[in-house]
Amino acid sequence: MRMTSIAGLVMVSAAATVAMVSTATADSASDRAAISDGLGKLSSNASALAAAAKKSEDRAVRKKFAPKAEELSDDLASLAKRAGKDVALASIGKEAADIGRDAAALIELADEAEDKDERKSLRAQAVLIEQGLGNVRKLIDAAASKGDDKPAAPKRFTGRLVNSTDKCEWIDHVVFTLSRDGAQVFKSTLVPPGKQQPLVLDAGDYAISIGDTAGTIYKSATFKVSREGWVWDTGCYER
Repeated sequence: MRMTSIAGLVMVSAAATVAMVSTATADSASDRAAISDGLGKLSSNASALAAAAKKSEDRAVRKKFAPKAEELSDDLASLAKRAGKDVALASIGKEAADIGRDAAALIELADEAEDKDERKSLRAQAVLIEQGLGNVRKLIDAAASKGDDKPAAPKRFTGRLVNSTDKCEWIDHVVFTLSRDGAQVFKSTLVPPGKQQPLVLDAGDYAISIGDTAGTIYKSATFKVSREGWVWDTGCYER
């Protein structure tokens, strides 16, 4: 089964992405969003190209081209997430340049296809992805040149940690300890049963444990802060 119909859909999508990233002129408040969105769309294009290549009758396309297209998609998706967070634009630009070399290599891998039409189709799509990435890199350079290469301030939400052990068999005074990315970000004093600890946190995922002042852990869990008024409740547990 050749890739003609699937390839055509991918080419239309990739071409639209090239147009999108070449005309975007985001102001300083939306630079990162525009860059992240452009990289995300290119990742989707590379993913669709990889999926199509996996269905090719050509073994070289399936075994050589498809994995590299999939790897390119993963790298673009990862960079899209980093661009929207707290990574300096200079670093984003360097990573985009590295990925650009991989995109160029993918173009050359298209020549592994034996069928002429398939070879032309793969090459054309890989070229569109490389061009789209080149235009995103221009956005990155333009944003960095403004001298406003400070990470976007994270969203912060006020919530509370609740010690609800007053409703349980084990009634404890507890210490709440929160960590993020392996680093401790908060540790409370002893919170009595039925009481709560107000807290302001950056949006994101956290690991939490409750225990005593001697370091004994009664319960561990994970939770996500994504809105104002978040609540994490101890619930009941067994020691």
